[in-house]
Amino acid sequence: MAITYKPDQMLKKIAPASKIEKLMTKGVTLKKAALSFVDDIDFLDKSSVKDTALKVIKSYKKRIKDDPDQKDDIVDDPALLIQRVQNEIVNQVANQIRDKYDGETYTWLPSSADVPDPEHQLNYGKIFTLGDGEMPGDRFGCQCGMEIHTEDTKLRLGEGD
Repeated sequence: MAITYKPDQMLKKIAPASKIEKLMTKGVTLKKAALSFVDDIDFLDKSSVKDTALKVIKSYKKRIKDDPDQKDDIVDDPALLIQRVQNEIVNQVANQIRDKYDGETYTWLPSSADVPDPEHQLNYGKIFTLGDGEMPGDRFGCQCGMEIHTEDTKLRLGEGD
């Protein structure tokens, strides 16, 4: 048996751009009600996802405090916010997969990126052990997937596992 984990499919479900774009007001404050998207996540610790979004917003506020001229660029172009929140979530999931399935093997699956990382392309289809070296999701922006060789039938991460 195996669990297939593909970041692009996960992000379409739990963190689509339209939801993330609603996280921030023009004043660069967090719309906490917009964090309701974490209710769609059935395999992550909801408080961790909220913390991830808050961490990204906090970094934006710091950048604006350090250079107030950046505020308009940040607020007017939510694409970077969307990308950063999604990257943080993918990285968080990768870390939780490593913790839960440490020592299990997995097959490295191709990236869904328009321009895949050439180093990662060399790993496609190869079998690795979780916890030994780099894995999909370790690098920000990585969109590679993995097929975890386990008896589990569903990916369950976060609290209670």
